[in-house]
Amino acid sequence: MNQPHPTAPPVQVVALSFTGLGVRATANGRTGREAWRIIRERHPRVALAAGAYAVLLTGIAAAAVLRLL
Repeated sequence: MNQPHPTAPPVQVVALSFTGLGVRATANGRTGREAWRIIRERHPRVALAAGAYAVLLTGIAAAAVLRLL
């Protein structure tokens, strides 16, 4: 059988999906808060950028709604 090399790093899968309803995170098959925890630990700048992007989109949407009123 093919066994992975003992010093090979484990495979990481991290995905962020930006939708109209927010940001969905997936990390190593986990979703939700556990995925965000993994992303914050391994990729803190990506987590910060995703959070800032979500806040920015929310602010733009709120400003658009207020302007229509």
